Formats: sequence, structure tokens, C-alpha cells
Amino acid sequence: MNTSEMKILLTKYVSFIDGISLKYQYPDNIKHLLYVIVPAFVIKYGLKREHFILNCLSEIPIVITGKEDPRYQALYVSYPYKDNTIKTKKRIYLNRYNNIPFLQLIDNLVHEFNHAINSFKNEVTIKDDIFYLRTGLAKTSFNKDTLEIIEKEKTYVLEEIINSKQTELIIDIIKKLKDLNIEDVRIQNTLEAVKNSVDDKYISSSYFSMKYYCQELLNNKTFLLTIENLRIDGNIDDIEYWFDGIYGDKGYKTLVNLLYQMIELQNKKGFFVKRKIKDTALQLVKMSKQFNQNCNLK
Repeated sequence: MNTSEMKILLTKYVSFIDGISLKYQYPDNIKHLLYVIVPAFVIKYGLKREHFILNCLSEIPIVITGKEDPRYQALYVSYPYKDNTIKTKKRIYLNRYNNIPFLQLIDNLVHEFNHAINSFKNEVTIKDDIFYLRTGLAKTSFNKDTLEIIEKEKTYVLEEIINSKQTELIIDIIKKLKDLNIEDVRIQNTLEAVKNSVDDKYISSSYFSMKYYCQELLNNKTFLLTIENLRIDGNIDDIEYWFDGIYGDKGYKTLVNLLYQMIELQNKKGFFVKRKIKDTALQLVKMSKQFNQNCNLK
């Protein structure tokens, strides 16, 4: 996308954002951030997905809870409920809003909207008596009759890592938009604030160590672009077959299990735990390098 096209996008969605901000009663700072976040999403995922992105933003409200929860600063949640058929109610919750750094608020908004957009298509499947609800790469299974949770797939850890990486890329896009010199003062001031908050390439604190261990994998164009396309279109059942075709038999399951194991270990203490974390990290680094070596396009 060239400079002229990006400049048009920066003002194209103002009236749309004003409309949803009025509908959901968003405060001005959220509205002004959406002025720059929405064009960045369209630049990231392409004009062919423009309507899809706007539809997601229109249907999924941001709810400021006022909880000031330090552990879960923000959440994307899709609730299943029954209304003749099983339907879902989607929300983005901002638990930390008043006492939060400007850049962290942007990260939270981009991160959760990215979850939402990448969970919108093919969100629900029903097999036998099991109802499956997709959040990005991971499915949660429910009893179809009671809607009680049966199991959440371990893939949610990989989902968070991919989502955090994409959040960084989208915030980098927002930062670069400052150079377009938009006449709208609200947009220009927001872009100026973003640029002044990011020194160089943006690095999110979310899942930082996990991204570090998998950095060769996350920087691999084949891996990131293929996951990106399959995930946003909801074709996640194809990922394991594709990944194993490059890495080798049971590679995807091994990757998912190692990432989940790392999360579990990071919540524990002790000498042997530290040793296990180191061993798991080395296995993740080795897997990333092996996948990278097997790819024609890196």
C-alpha cells in the first residue's frame, strides 16, 4: 500500500468510528485511538478484509470495567448462550483504564481487537454433543446442553504469542503513520503521542520470554504469514498438517506442549523448576531453528 492510499485510510473511517463511539458511549481518548488503530488493521490485513474488520469493530463493544485488575488488564471474551440455537456474545473488557501508561492502553486495545478479529470467522462448530468455541488458534469445548466448559486447548499459549507478535507489528504501522501529516488535529496529535511513546521497533511485554525463545519461528515469513491467513479465516484445523509437513511428524503437537509446559513452569518456584525451564527453552529454540532451516522462504 502506497503513501497516498494510507493517507486516505487515516481519514476514511472517522465518521464510522464516531458512529460506534456514540453507540457504545466511548470516551474521547478511546475514540481518538480508534482513529489510528482501525486504519492500521486495514493496512496490516489488506483492503480485501476492510469490511470484515469494520464489522468486527461495530459488533464487539469495548467495556471499561473500572476493576483496575493488574493481572488481566484487558480481555477479549466470547460467551455462549442459548436462544433457540447456541449464539455468542462478544466483548472487549478494559480492566485497567484510568491508571495506565498511554502506550500500554494502545497495546491492550490492539491486542484484544486482534484476538477478536482473528476469532470472528468459523467461531462455532458442533460435533455430536460437543460445542466448540474458537478463540484464534485455540478451541474451548462445552457440553452442548448445559454449556459447561469441558476443556480449553493448550493451543491458547501459541495464540497469545502470535497475537502479541502481531500487536507489535500493528503498533509499528501506527507509529509510521505519523509521517503522513494529516490535517485532522485529533488524528495528528494521537499519532504524535504514539511516536513519542515508542523509541524504535515496538516490543510488547506480553509473553516476552516465550517470544524470545521462538524468535526464529516468529521472524520466519512462511510461518507467520501462513498462520496469519489460516487463523483469520478460521481454518485452524489445517495448521497441524501444514506445520508437520515442514518440520516433521508431530512437530505442531510438540511445539504446543512445550509452550504450555513453559507457562506452567513459570508459575512455580525452585531450583529444579529453573532447570526444567532452561531445558524447555532450549527445546523451543531448537525447534524454531529446525523449522527455519526446513523452509524455502524464511
